[in-house]
Amino acid sequence: MKQTPDQIVDYVISSARLEGGPLTDETISVVRKIASGEMTRDEMKAWQRTRVAEIQSEARSRK
Repeated sequence: MKQTPDQIVDYVISSARLEGGPLTDETISVVRKIASGEMTRDEMKAWQRTRVAEIQSEARSRK
């Protein structure tokens, strides 16, 4: 049975909570776009690269 976009989002949120990982509003918004087909694979990868760069920058500034 194919899951609806809302079911996919609920699953991702539940999974993240079980793993103890925080989900920002931005991340949930991106998950919704992916689940509903509004974000392409290339757009998702670009968002991931941007977030990784931001996290790395924040970590370096704390040192």
